[in-house]
Amino acid sequence: MKKLWLLLLLVFAGCSKHTYYVLSSPHEIENVKKEMKQNIGIETIDIPSYLQEGRVAVLRNDNQLVYFDDAIWAVDMQKDLTDGLIFDLQKSLSSARVFHYPWDGQGKVDTIVAIKITRFIAQGNYVYLDAVVRIDKKDKIVSLKIPTDIHSKSKVIESMKEAFFALEREVINLLDDMHTAKKKR
Repeated sequence: MKKLWLLLLLVFAGCSKHTYYVLSSPHEIENVKKEMKQNIGIETIDIPSYLQEGRVAVLRNDNQLVYFDDAIWAVDMQKDLTDGLIFDLQKSLSSARVFHYPWDGQGKVDTIVAIKITRFIAQGNYVYLDAVVRIDKKDKIVSLKIPTDIHSKSKVIESMKEAFFALEREVINLLDDMHTAKKKR
């Protein structure tokens, strides 16, 4: 009887294969050439609840959220996206000090960046990323639409990566524009 249970356990364990995904992976980052010697605090990115579930979700139609059965986020998405943004900003804005705000206790902060992602999901042939980016109490709505194949988990993930990297570039451009405007005053 023990052997039968062991055999059944092995069979069922083999049937539950999952693929684990992350969005923050190494990629080319444009280095902003302007000197931006300031302390930039990045608040934890606010994300929709379906990204916090631990599974990769898509919208089948306007109101039906469906999770891929075997596609799992390998890390906490909120932490992954926040840490990824901080790391990429540190690389891109090499003369600035970029850190997690307010918990890292880095002292005086010149600029605070807060991002609220309201939609980040594949639907139809696109991945949509809608976010409100707040820099020093000034809001900018960012809406991105990246082509994908909703029937391919790996293509959906790649399109989500591309959308998030585009959001990062938008944040860098907004910071650069703000820095340039402040210097002109």
